[in-house]
This record gives sequence, structure tokens and C-alpha cells, in this order.
Amino acid sequence: MLNRVPHSKLFSKPVCGNCKTVLEFPRQPEWAKIDSFDRAIAYWPETLLVEFTAPMSLYCKIVDPVVNNLAREKAGELKVLKVDTETDEQLAQRFKIEKTPTFIVYKNGVKVLRVDGAPKDKTDLVKWVENLINYTSY
Repeated sequence: MLNRVPHSKLFSKPVCGNCKTVLEFPRQPEWAKIDSFDRAIAYWPETLLVEFTAPMSLYCKIVDPVVNNLAREKAGELKVLKVDTETDEQLAQRFKIEKTPTFIVYKNGVKVLRVDGAPKDKTDLVKWVENLINYTSY
């Protein structure tokens, strides 16, 4: 069963309509693991932002607060996964990552946007994600 929780109620410990278990939503980015990466994409019923990042990248450090803020403010609507391209080289090769940060956005398990490199303005990332959260058909 899929629970639909209004955004205004996400932080008041909503419960499952069926089993009454408290629902948990990621409120910060999670580090992706290669063995569960595909499952994380397939089973997240909303918008998923994957950031391919590198610890030494200046641009990654610049957009990191924006990505963390998006995860916190859009909890329940957006899940953020981060992939360290230096430690998870297989995922970086699979997605042909040449620039960091690279962002891939999925909606209901379907890839809808890919942006290679940092956005020109940090607010562009927020606009892209908000537009995709509100977009209902492809």
C-alpha cells in the first residue's frame, strides 16, 4: 500500500493508514551502495535526485549545501542519493560520469533529467527539482 501524506504533515510523525507504523522519510542525502542502487531507484515512488560527486571537487563543495537543503525541505517528495565517484567507480563508469557534480533525476523510477557539471547558478538546481516534483506526466 502506498501512503500519501500531505507535505504539511510530514514532520508530525505520520502513520501508515493500514498498519499504523510511523512513516520515516529521508531528510538528508543518503550515500548510494552499488548493491542496492537499482532497487533504491525502482522502489522510490516519488522524485529521486542522484548526485555523482567527488570529495576534491570545488563545484561539489559549492552545491553540497543546496543539495542537503533540498533533501531536508522536500522530505517525502524527494529522496537524494549521493555517489562518490572515487569509491564507487563501477557506478561512475556505468553512467559515464566525466564531470562532477553530475545530477540524474528519476520520477517513479524513470530517468527524466541529467545535468553534467554544476549549474551556472545554485538556484537553478532547486528550480529543476521543484519543477520535476510538480510535473505529473511525461
